[in-house]
Amino acid sequence: MPSNPVVIAVLKAKKMVAPEMGDEVINGCPVATQDIRVNLNNRYKAVQAANYGPLNPELPNTKYWEAKAKQFKSTVEEAKTALCSNCSFFIQTPDIMACIEKGIGDEPDNYSEDVVKAANLGYCELFDFKCAGDRTCDAWLMGGPITTEDENGDDSDEE
Repeated sequence: MPSNPVVIAVLKAKKMVAPEMGDEVINGCPVATQDIRVNLNNRYKAVQAANYGPLNPELPNTKYWEAKAKQFKSTVEEAKTALCSNCSFFIQTPDIMACIEKGIGDEPDNYSEDVVKAANLGYCELFDFKCAGDRTCDAWLMGGPITTEDENGDDSDEE
């Protein structure tokens, strides 16, 4: 078994999430952005496979961050900088953001845009679920978020 936490998390994820799950779409959107049951199931798998958390990022969560720092052989302060909001798996392209808002509610006068902003939501490309930007997981990779799509429709950071 590899010792790199990111490799371990990715291997666990591949075993836990059905390969076709991330490929399913509803009205051009990833299924997890439109079906809350799929989203919650995939988020649960991220918690189990990669310690997605903490539950409430607004609390100190001392034990969570100490464990994360130990895992990555860093300080708590440094560990707290590795968040979903700056992870390469965190997708916030205009199309994905529209999908997330539509999945929360597309009836007139809904609060989906407010919910997305309050939670700093994006889409986790690895675990296929709506992800809160202030959380993290063992599979964190520097370089995100992905906010634009290139001319081929692929997610990219570059304009």
